Amino acid sequence: MRSLPKLALPLTVAALATGCSISWSLSESSESVSDSSASISGSSSPKDGIGEAKIPYRDDVANLTMSVVASKFSSANFIDALSRIAAQRRISSWESEKATYYGIGKGLKQAGVNKDNIERQAFLQGVLASRPEALTWIRGGYRY
Repeated sequence: MRSLPKLALPLTVAALATGCSISWSLSESSESVSDSSASISGSSSPKDGIGEAKIPYRDDVANLTMSVVASKFSSANFIDALSRIAAQRRISSWESEKATYYGIGKGLKQAGVNKDNIERQAFLQGVLASRPEALTWIRGGYRY
């Protein structure tokens, strides 16, 4: 694990303390940020089936989902974005990761989408068709 430059930590803490959000581009520091985000973002129960290592990926998917809820993102565009996030996190198939669906549920909850309206989200139609458990797992993501 690489560590953040000495100047980055005080700036990060100061920004978080003042309520600022920080976005990171993929760079050398992304690995250390990802490693530390697992401990910051909350824990994952062994019962949920994703484990600690997938929490950063789940949270990336949640952020994507939250950002596209009110947009005109198509189902194909959403799937392309999921594929890119999965590739960045070295995940070969987003469809096979329960963390994908939990992340979508977490993002929908953060965006204020009621569980009863999941199936009405046009951008999710391809995801919902990806596997029989998709809707159940997305609903499960609302617990985060």
